[in-house]
Amino acid sequence: MNLPNFMCIGAAKSGTTSLYDILRQHSDVYLPSFKEPHFFDIPSVYENGLEWYEKTYFSGAKEEKWIGDFTPTYLFDSDAPKRIFDSLGKDVIFIVILRNPVDRAYSHYLHSKRDEHEKLSFFDALKNEEKRADKEDYLSYLRMSYISQGMYHKMLNRYFKFFSKENFLILNFEEEFIAERERTMNKIYNFLTLKKEDIIFDLSSNKASRARFIWLKRIMKKTGWWRGVIKSLIPSLKIRQIIKNRIQMANIRTFIPPKLSKKEKQHIYNSYFKEDVHQLEELLSKQMNWGK
Repeated sequence: MNLPNFMCIGAAKSGTTSLYDILRQHSDVYLPSFKEPHFFDIPSVYENGLEWYEKTYFSGAKEEKWIGDFTPTYLFDSDAPKRIFDSLGKDVIFIVILRNPVDRAYSHYLHSKRDEHEKLSFFDALKNEEKRADKEDYLSYLRMSYISQGMYHKMLNRYFKFFSKENFLILNFEEEFIAERERTMNKIYNFLTLKKEDIIFDLSSNKASRARFIWLKRIMKKTGWWRGVIKSLIPSLKIRQIIKNRIQMANIRTFIPPKLSKKEKQHIYNSYFKEDVHQLEELLSKQMNWGK
């Protein structure tokens, strides 16, 4: 079976789409045309089985050295590490990009706000996250888990119970992926033992955006009988996902969001993330330099 032997598992809102777009250019890397299969973190999708996963996303792989799955929320989901281990074995390798958790949370919030899943202010959303968390409704939980998805030490520890640390390339978003893009891509090439090819590194995908047409955004969210008609006309989940994503991409325009002040960022960092980041730095023996 053509199944992934490497994954980029996050963090969400930390440049994974840009890395996906870069690595898709390489002849020795196969990535499906739909970026995020969500096979290992959504139970109803996982129940379809490995054969379905392979057929839906990776049947086009040929002689590529690496087959990849880029689903950032695998880092967040508590069941994903064991599912990946049980399904793909202990030799899968992982790329993880970690962003300042305050900036990550704010970017995540803006995304949820854009998609009309969020009505609260950023500070109220952080304050009320634990109260609002409905872990039974996984998609809703994902949309509003601004703090929880920045608890990197906690999330990585779950993976290290199943996989060796040697299986992981963990990158600092600001200091490596953004500031030292070419050097970092060479590090990724070495990690994947890829030959050098003339591909474009300077890509910046999935920038902050807002809807061009709110009415179209609302229609895309609605449920009803017509969804069943679409499923019968387009039975392939992958094709439906691609069509939905293309409509969404056509309906957004980039914008520059208001910035958090240095004081606000420091307050959020100290209130929610400081201890986890300290434990992360000890776990990785690596300074992240986010608390400055």
